[in-house]
Amino acid sequence: MDIKEVLVCPKCKNENELETKICVYCGELLINVEKTATTKFLDDNDEDDNNVPKWGSSRFNTRTNLILGIEGEVRTLEFDAETISELMMGREDPKTGVVPPINLSSYGAIEKGVSRKHASIIRKDGSLYLVDHGSANGTFLNGQKLVANQARVLRDGDDIRLGKLEIRITFERVTKKG
Repeated sequence: MDIKEVLVCPKCKNENELETKICVYCGELLINVEKTATTKFLDDNDEDDNNVPKWGSSRFNTRTNLILGIEGEVRTLEFDAETISELMMGREDPKTGVVPPINLSSYGAIEKGVSRKHASIIRKDGSLYLVDHGSANGTFLNGQKLVANQARVLRDGDDIRLGKLEIRITFERVTKKG
């Protein structure tokens, strides 16, 4: 028998470690959530569904490509891991001519509320992170609105939404020939 104190997310009802500030399952803030004592009885045959990730791996290395699948589009955007440090997502600025590395202008970015400098994908410590840059219409990760300038880990299979533009994140392992 194992008794411990946890934080139960008010939104998804999953248990989180005490020091957790954001629910690891749904992204809900846990700042004012009260501690709850929990007793868990596990034997070798039990499966703990709370420990099963709902999305894919967050591991992203130099043998991986990042693929952005834009909803309603056949074409995808593909980036080699070795070339990624920070990828700004947004649309072209017609006044200055500045074009972000992930230019979403041809995907209806203006009509769908994508800012010129909407959000970035950053590679750091073997993972990718999504950061909203205070965009007017928000950045969402798996349905949860991001706090501006706060990095969130991206996983294989995640869905992001910039304003009303939806993008599926896929990590594709690449076998190098040589």
